[in-house]
Amino acid sequence: MKRPLKKVRKMRSMTGYANEFRSTEKYDVSMELKSVNSRYFEFKLKSYSSVDEWENEIKNIVFEKLKRGKIDCYIKIVEKNAQNYNIVVNHELAKKYEEALVSLSRTVSIVPELTLKDFVSLGNVLQTERIGGYEDLFELLKEILESLIQKTLVMMNVEGEKTKEDIENSLEIISKSRQLIEGYYPASLEKYKKLLKERMQELFPQNAEDLFTNNRFLMEIEMVASRSAINEEMVRLSSHISQFKNSLSGKVNGDSKKLDFISQEMNREVNTIASKSSDYEIIQNTIIMKSEIEKIREQLRNLE
Repeated sequence: MKRPLKKVRKMRSMTGYANEFRSTEKYDVSMELKSVNSRYFEFKLKSYSSVDEWENEIKNIVFEKLKRGKIDCYIKIVEKNAQNYNIVVNHELAKKYEEALVSLSRTVSIVPELTLKDFVSLGNVLQTERIGGYEDLFELLKEILESLIQKTLVMMNVEGEKTKEDIENSLEIISKSRQLIEGYYPASLEKYKKLLKERMQELFPQNAEDLFTNNRFLMEIEMVASRSAINEEMVRLSSHISQFKNSLSGKVNGDSKKLDFISQEMNREVNTIASKSSDYEIIQNTIIMKSEIEKIREQLRNLE
């Protein structure tokens, strides 16, 4: 019986943006959804107070699809009719305003010229009272939000695939530099042994011939030279590169945190190779690899 194929999840960036405008008989609604990279899920709703009561519901809808990132949601609502509102006139307050203004005019000897505009500008004489609910509005907001999330995901997937291509290019450069080091290493090791022998000949010119025919001395030379050996580091680096490629391609389940850990291990091996080497070509290639690993880690910070 064949095992079912595992579904490979695409690389997804945390950077995304979408906006939408909807117009109905009752409302004009503008909504924006913006996401940038973050270690956790951070959500902020920016809207009028009428939407505050639904903030948790809106947050949960977004979290179902966008698990990480700093996400801002902007909502602007314009009501197109007044059927859900009532205008309340405070006649007693208006009368007290009139009495106070007349009294003030007598005190300062100014003839009062009062208009309705004067009373309205004083505040609380005319007040707006809402008598209807927002049930139909919330359904509209959910519909728009679901649409924005899908648009944002499309942008995130496209950005994620571009990021994946950049990472793959960096991996190829790292692999090429590793292969070059592998080619340079044997000659570099022999060169190092030769320098050790030349140095000993300078220090002990009278005994040089005896030293170079002494098996114990030659063994010591080999032991000192072995301290600069990078075979193990090269093997581990090759293994890390393969693990990274497998996780990136979906052959092995992994996420950006796992990939970041592997890249740290790659960087550790490259640093060790650089510290053990004195060969110019090897050191130059370790610099190239470290630069590409840093690029990869920077790219991973924007992936889920």
